[in-house]
Amino acid sequence: MNKTYTYDHYYNYDEITEILHKYASDYPDRVRLTSIGKTTEGREMWLLSVTDTSCGDYDEKPAYMAIGHVHAGEVTGSMCAMYLADALLSNPDDETVAALLKNTTFYIMPRPVADGSEYYLTHPDMIRSINVPYPYETEMPGLVPSDLDGDGVIRNMLVKTPFGSWKKDPDDSRLLVKRQADDIGGEYYNVYSEGLINDYDGLHVSSAPAKYGLDLNRNYPMNWDPDPKQPGGGRYPGQVIESRNLIEWISTRKNLVNTIIFHTFGGMYLYPPAGVPAAQADQKDQEMFKAFMKIAEEETGYHQLRIKDDYLGVDSKAPANGSLDDYFYYGNGVFCHSVETWNLAMQAGMIPEYPKPKKLTPEEELENQRRMLKWIDENNLNSFYKDWTEYEHPQLGTVEIGGPDKKFLLQNPPVQYLPQEVEKHTRYILRHARTMPHIVFTEAKAQKLAEGMYKVEAVVGNTGFMPTYATSEFLSLKQAKDIEVTLSGAEIADGKAVQKIGQLEGFSSVRTMYSFFGPITAEQAPLCKKVSWYIYGKEGETVTLTAVSQKAGTVQTTVTLA
Repeated sequence: MNKTYTYDHYYNYDEITEILHKYASDYPDRVRLTSIGKTTEGREMWLLSVTDTSCGDYDEKPAYMAIGHVHAGEVTGSMCAMYLADALLSNPDDETVAALLKNTTFYIMPRPVADGSEYYLTHPDMIRSINVPYPYETEMPGLVPSDLDGDGVIRNMLVKTPFGSWKKDPDDSRLLVKRQADDIGGEYYNVYSEGLINDYDGLHVSSAPAKYGLDLNRNYPMNWDPDPKQPGGGRYPGQVIESRNLIEWISTRKNLVNTIIFHTFGGMYLYPPAGVPAAQADQKDQEMFKAFMKIAEEETGYHQLRIKDDYLGVDSKAPANGSLDDYFYYGNGVFCHSVETWNLAMQAGMIPEYPKPKKLTPEEELENQRRMLKWIDENNLNSFYKDWTEYEHPQLGTVEIGGPDKKFLLQNPPVQYLPQEVEKHTRYILRHARTMPHIVFTEAKAQKLAEGMYKVEAVVGNTGFMPTYATSEFLSLKQAKDIEVTLSGAEIADGKAVQKIGQLEGFSSVRTMYSFFGPITAEQAPLCKKVSWYIYGKEGETVTLTAVSQKAGTVQTTVTLA
């Protein structure tokens, strides 16, 4: 596909802002740029709305939302969101893109955690979501990661000690192997993050609690739990203004059908529920998720996992309560899923932990380290991995600093691999967006009954894969409004101008099977419904029919009286 911008580096906030404003200026008939609020430090939380307004306004179509990331360091997601916008606007003659923009609104929010991401891109530190101290106002005792050798990267630190639990691999000194039970008399090491130790007692090294411990993917209202039951959850849902702005905006956006949230890393598509096992979720919705995930796997090669059951494990004691995924799905009836972009394991041919979750043995973990280093060497990526280098630590004496670039090798792809990463997820989104509900008038006609009297009849149908209410969960929330079909332009002799016809299923509800005699189709629920009016009118006059669906959009047609 055509693209206007390059994806050879990670954009900062000002670059994103400049590009979004240029889109709004260059495509006034297709783009609306707004802010849903300001971040803690006063940056705008930009939202780019994209659709073909000649075929209807933004709020009159089913909407697909892409959120760059909710974890500050997962900046690959911002680039995926920016590439999606680029693809939608740089390919006006592409049939798929043109059809989507005719029938769909895309809401794209590249960087809702702008403060944390700007910190991540301009400091060597890792950060989860936002650079606000939590839960401690000051740094606590223990080792605090910092860039001691000034190379711009916080790596690992090797400390030689007779109490060490690691030794260097004789075949490749960059690697460490576990000390065996009968290993004595050799050189042994402990490994820590590069950094300094607060309140060091001269003997013990332990990690200080993270300075910035809030997790914006644990700060949403659904299944929320406070610290320490849910680490990073905050003191109350929406404690952080960034998540509060999103909560308020999402709750008012009734045309939202699908949402994708970008994360890194691991190479997997994840779908709700996050807080409870999938057996407790609506099974019809689960089948819909599986259909979407099949498309994702075809386009990206990534695994498809249920968050609670497959990714965390049903019996896992590591909860994911208060997630944005569950807030979208359970709180607002929106099909929401997440993607963990950048699959280093796949690139380097490492032993996978998924799709069937397994805990790798120490031998498998070591083998993975070997394969990663082999891949680094073969692909000229040595700038992302530093050999052990001696450094005089002010507290520990001579140490060795080395290892991978955790931010731009492990957490995010090296920039050489960024273009292929962002492109594959846009391919998926363009297919996934085609599954949304789409209402149409399949028939509209007028029959003359007598002079000045007509019967107007129309059939309203849903030609999309999904039902007009999107999720079954939305029905259970009792927020789904009936589709309304309105006749205007004539005096009604009998009946109501506005007729409610309930909901329409999509073709996903049609039961199909292969039998000995061939394929069989058995329709289970209405995909279309008929409405009619008796009106007064004259030959040659026209009346307008309008069908409005809360999530499937608005469609109009005219009928000429003859």
